[in-house]
This record gives sequence, structure tokens and C-alpha cells, in this order.
Amino acid sequence: MYLNTFDDQFIPQVKDLLRKQMRQRKRELTIEDKLNDEQLVFGLIERFNLLGDARHIMLYYSLPDELPTHATVERWAQMPDRKIYLPRVKGDDIEVVPYTGPESLSNDNPFHIDEPVGKAVDPSVLQAVIVPGVAFDTQCNRMGRGRGYYDRLLSTSGVFTIGVAHDCQLLEHIPCESHDHPLDCVITPSRAIISSNYKKEE
Repeated sequence: MYLNTFDDQFIPQVKDLLRKQMRQRKRELTIEDKLNDEQLVFGLIERFNLLGDARHIMLYYSLPDELPTHATVERWAQMPDRKIYLPRVKGDDIEVVPYTGPESLSNDNPFHIDEPVGKAVDPSVLQAVIVPGVAFDTQCNRMGRGRGYYDRLLSTSGVFTIGVAHDCQLLEHIPCESHDHPLDCVITPSRAIISSNYKKEE
């Protein structure tokens, strides 16, 4: 059970504790569990047409402890009506880079993770962003790894955001700080949560 209010000075410590708990929960998932969850989560996004007419969509190229996306990235990139982008870390920020295929990925970076090569574009081109996270809650709040990359990217735009996760990453409440950026919706294999603050464009 998680409290709904926290003294601000203790929020970083509470988040660190939750991150440890999430790491333990995700370790219990098998590879089959993870891949099955990818199909269920993105199947829900497609079934409910959550992306609407969005053409310019940023996904993420998943790390081993994130909801898998590799198959979805490849599948969506082949759709003629969609342009897929991936994040690339530059200093303290995320750059938005078009994805053109597996050959456009490189792990020649400080984190040794697969990131897109090529010229970054202005984030304002994006119409939707699929956001990873360590944990989410039922109010569509998100807790990341603590570096604030996505919070900074999303704070400068009104782009539609979807958090995706395994069921074990969904909590009733996550403590939030002023810089934490809430999402428009959160999708897990068994839940589709739309933020009460989200207003669909007419």
C-alpha cells in the first residue's frame, strides 16, 4: 500500500525505494512474459485507436528491463502512414531522430545502448510519444530512472503521451515533484487509463 501524500523532502528517497521494488518485480518476468505483454499493450493501443491520425510518433528502443518494443518499432516503421522516431541522449537532454531501419542504430555511445544515428529533428514535429518508465500510477503519473530526460522533452510541447508498462509496474500512487510531467494515458496488458486532465482535440 502506498500513501497518497509525502513530505517533499522525502520524495527522492521514496522514489529510490520504489525503483528498487520495481526492479525486483521485473526480474520475476520471463522473456515470454515480456514479449507477450508487448503484443497485448500495443494491441490495445491499436484496438482503441489511441493514436488517432497521428503520423509522427516517437517510440523507444527498449532496454532489457523495459516493456519490449523492438517488434513494434519494426512493424510501425513499415506502415506507409507513419513516421517513427526514436530518442537519442545528448548531454542532459533527449534528441528526436527519425528511425530508418535496424541499420540506423548504433551502440557507439557512453551508455552502449542502441540509439538512432542521423540528424535530429525539432521535437515539435511529434504528434504522439510512447513513453517508457520505471513505474506509473492510476492518475497517469510516471516515475523514470531519475535523470529527467522525458520530463524535459515533454514539458516544452503539448504532444499526446502514452505510458506503456507491464502490469507489475502500475501502482495506485507515485509521489510527484514539480518537474514530473504527467501523461495523457497509461496502457498495461490489462488496463487502459486515460487522464482526467486529457482533453481530446476536436
